[in-house]
Order: sequence, then C-alpha cells, then structure tokens
Amino acid sequence: MIIARTESFFIHTLDMDAACVVPDAELKRDMGITSVDAVAIAVFVQREFGCTITRSAIRHILTLQDLYDYIEKNGTW
Repeated sequence: MIIARTESFFIHTLDMDAACVVPDAELKRDMGITSVDAVAIAVFVQREFGCTITRSAIRHILTLQDLYDYIEKNGTW
C-alpha cells in the first residue's frame, strides 16, 4: 500500500518516469527532487499517511526506500 500509493504520486503528480521510481533511487541525485518537490512530498505524506516529515528526519531520507521506511515507521493510517 505504501509503495503503490507513493509510486503513483511520484509518477502522476511529480511527473516522474516510472523507470526512475525504484526503491534505491536517490531523491535528489537520481530523481531530481527540488525543494518545491520536497514540500509536495511532505504534504502528500501528511495527507495520505498521517505523518509529518520533520526537519531532522528529512536529512536521513536520501532514497525512495528511506521514504517508504519513514512512512512505515511513522504513519497512522
């Protein structure tokens, strides 16, 4: 559920190529996530999974898998 919903967000909302949306992709380097995209991701995570990505946590979310893990650990769905 986390992976499918998040992949869909990256592909359809952020207009990412589906081939780039893989767990080991680095958000900035491989996927080209900008600060504007990061805000959109944070809003999506809050809305869909009920958890806030804190400033301290954002430093540790480097890959898409890190994002999945963060949601798994902190989500309240």
